[in-house]
Amino acid sequence: MNHDISYYKLKILFINVFCMLYKAAALNIYRLYDDLREAKTLINGSKQELWIRQAFIFLVMGLIVIRFVLSFLGLASNIVAIYPILTNAQPEMLLPTIMVQSIDNVVLNVYEVILGYGCLTYLYPYSLSLFIVFLAKMSIKIIGSLSILNIYADQQTRLIALAGLNDDGNSIERDSINEFEISSQYLQQ
Repeated sequence: MNHDISYYKLKILFINVFCMLYKAAALNIYRLYDDLREAKTLINGSKQELWIRQAFIFLVMGLIVIRFVLSFLGLASNIVAIYPILTNAQPEMLLPTIMVQSIDNVVLNVYEVILGYGCLTYLYPYSLSLFIVFLAKMSIKIIGSLSILNIYADQQTRLIALAGLNDDGNSIERDSINEFEISSQYLQQ
């Protein structure tokens, strides 16, 4: 069993370090600027009305900026999550990682699929095959994100159970000592 726990700990530690490296690579302000500029030129390249283009520019740029900010939060929460992974203590320190990854990898991916469908429907209506490829890619990404979230949630549940067993074990020992003292006092009288 100890071998399984070390394998599980190694697996979640590898995932955590990989996520940290990915988030650190995504934190490039020049890449953010290029993505914002490219999104604006692509949306303005469509032949739709101005208000539709402006609405999509706002929605797409909002998505890009929110992903950038969540990369900072994700990096910080993954750094914080190393401690409970290595020490099997303080399972509440895994909550920021779970929350940030659920927002960044699930909620924003679903929003990106909806926004991608809207962009391809209103801005470039003759590219249904492109949307099907995009939907397949995003589905795989969402499924992978959910499996990683499941691993983190299992780790947190396991740590909570370990903390509960330690608390119950300490209280049972104290109660049994108190019972022994009460029994010995009763016998002495």
